[in-house]
Amino acid sequence: MDKINILAPRVLPLTWANSLIMRVTLSYLFLAFVLFSSCSEKEKTYKTYEGEIFGTYYRIQVADTGKDLQPEFDSVFTLINSASNSYVQESEVSDFNRLGQLLSPSNTFKEMMDSAAKFHRLSEGYFEPTLYPLLKSWGFSFEQKEQMDSVKVAELLALVGFEPMISVTDSGYFATKPGVMLDITGLGEGYAIDKLVEVVEKNQIADYMVEIGGEMKAKGLNSRGTTWSIGIEDPAQAEMGVTSSMLTKVDLDNRAISSSGNYRKFYIDEAGNRRPHILDPLTGFPVSHSMVSVSVIASSATEADALATAFMAMGPEKAKALAENLPGVEAMFVIGGKEKLEMEFTSGFPKPETSEQ
Repeated sequence: MDKINILAPRVLPLTWANSLIMRVTLSYLFLAFVLFSSCSEKEKTYKTYEGEIFGTYYRIQVADTGKDLQPEFDSVFTLINSASNSYVQESEVSDFNRLGQLLSPSNTFKEMMDSAAKFHRLSEGYFEPTLYPLLKSWGFSFEQKEQMDSVKVAELLALVGFEPMISVTDSGYFATKPGVMLDITGLGEGYAIDKLVEVVEKNQIADYMVEIGGEMKAKGLNSRGTTWSIGIEDPAQAEMGVTSSMLTKVDLDNRAISSSGNYRKFYIDEAGNRRPHILDPLTGFPVSHSMVSVSVIASSATEADALATAFMAMGPEKAKALAENLPGVEAMFVIGGKEKLEMEFTSGFPKPETSEQ
């Protein structure tokens, strides 16, 4: 008998949603996904691991081999929290933000910084890990919003710029100006998913789905014996509290998907304008484009996560042009129209398939 498991939208701190505020998590990302699975006559046994992490939830479904993988999963979470969680005072990123330097960084921190540098360059600066001072001042990171004007924004924007503001040597990482701060969680959940996938595949498991807060990677078959099918939530319905309405669904086999949107996290400014919790790293102000959400399919969850963050910051025209030129990357853009939402797709994105289930 078929069943539908509705996965709740992620709810996470904004530092774990840089993708949702720049876009960023989540942004804020906050698209829900619907995972379809069902029983068959010859049902393979699956095991589910789930819990809370990074201010949101995780869910891992794997073909059961009889081995308990929880200790290995927990080890992954511990390493990433220790490296990049700014809410952990003893984390490496907290040390960097407090001292302006980090000596003898861990491999996890270095890997995440290498990925951050890659996607910063690839996105022409729209994936920006040094936005943290602006995010804090805009009140997007649980701090009280400051009085923001063009002078204040210009002052903080002088601290933004991954390549000029971060110096890398054999001994570690150094801020080139006092006040420069890092937030590398715009790809944190994607990176964590890829590391969890490494654990699964090291244990020779070929059928799995790994999800953190609505971002996921899947491979092989589900318990129904079919490819994992993922639903992408309708932002207009989600804003009204309806999380079971889908725009489309896609199949994932050795592919990852990440979504980011601005329809759940916003504020009303002094003039009554609705401002999303997504900053344009080139101007330092909240974005003003018409894109409501984006869903990115890529070979790795890190890539999907980082690009979803960058795409929400750059807007639909630039994002679509970039996505079309990236091998193995496809994207769906939801654009706010005068009367209804409109969807745009890269040329290779799976054809829309709605479901009444």
